[in-house]
Amino acid sequence: MHEYSIVQSMLDLCEKHSKGKAVEKVAVKIGKMSGIEPHFLKESFEVFKEDTVCQNAVMEMELIDITIECQKCKEVSKVDNFNFYCPVCESGDTKVLTGQEMHIDYIVLKEDG
Repeated sequence: MHEYSIVQSMLDLCEKHSKGKAVEKVAVKIGKMSGIEPHFLKESFEVFKEDTVCQNAVMEMELIDITIECQKCKEVSKVDNFNFYCPVCESGDTKVLTGQEMHIDYIVLKEDG
């Protein structure tokens, strides 16, 4: 499971950017075609966050749909059932625009006081 190494990288980034403050929330965006299993990512986060600035943080996930752009008619559309043909002109000459990404969208730090 590569989710473990992804979580370790996420925790390293949180440590770096929080400058020692506690993290309350980590919001991530995961493309449906990224190869990442959201359940395993969340489970890994829960295990590895102990004794880090994220130990009391929650992970919020947003799943990103797969969208394509037809190179023939320029239609942008959402992909259903991994059918990458253009729904307008039925061309197979399409380019994936979204759905492959995985990144931290933002983190929320605990306020002092």
